[in-house]
Amino acid sequence: MNAVERYVNYLNMEIEQPTINYLQRLIQQHLIRIPYETFSKFYYFSKGGSYVPSLADFTDHLYTKGWGGTCFTLNINFGRLLKELGFDCRYVRVNPGHLGLMISISGKKLYVDVGYGSPIMKPVELEARHKHLLHGFGEEIIFTHRDQYEFEVDRRSNGKSFVKKVIEWVPLEEKDLIKDIEASYLDTDDNITMRRITAVRFQGNQCYFLRNHTLKVMTYRNIREYQMKDLDKWREMIQEVYHFDGSSLQDSIQFLEHRNIKLFS
Repeated sequence: MNAVERYVNYLNMEIEQPTINYLQRLIQQHLIRIPYETFSKFYYFSKGGSYVPSLADFTDHLYTKGWGGTCFTLNINFGRLLKELGFDCRYVRVNPGHLGLMISISGKKLYVDVGYGSPIMKPVELEARHKHLLHGFGEEIIFTHRDQYEFEVDRRSNGKSFVKKVIEWVPLEEKDLIKDIEASYLDTDDNITMRRITAVRFQGNQCYFLRNHTLKVMTYRNIREYQMKDLDKWREMIQEVYHFDGSSLQDSIQFLEHRNIKLFS
């Protein structure tokens, strides 16, 4: 099988004609099967680059390491897949430090994002109305039309906003994102993505959210929190929940230790 066939196969799906229904199913399966995580980001950085893995490498790492990636790796490779499947797909900048996809189909322009670690489980026709509201796992995601080419994304929990970004609704190609990708890999303390372990996976009616040694298990009704102070227990729990390759866990711990961040004594 080639990379496209392997990618679609990993999503437990088959190749079909590009339709909105097919797109929605691809998004849902992507969020269920492929995690948002920083383990692979540390690995790519250690290989000497600020780059997005090729479609072939990304797909290979799904099978061999259980990885997904952070926003650029996830959304760019999903965009590449969609293009190969015949979708009209472009990229859009989301400030600060993020990107999404613009899919043009059936006379509509749809926003797609499988790289935010959030339950944006369907394509959103941003221009169709002033405000869109999505719910999931104790979170509200509100899209608000600010002006012709700007939409605000506000993620809220318990009625409080915890992150806001602005979508620049202007179609881009991969080459337009080179500086954004490089900025996402800056090895500095103010680039928090490079200073903590994060992983998010959606499974059925549960969302597993890992931040360093804290694992939150969120449902539509409640949140349970587990503090893992012991390295072996942490490693065991992470492999059980996310099925990551064991060596990447140790590599990530060492990556942070070299930057004076000790998760375990």
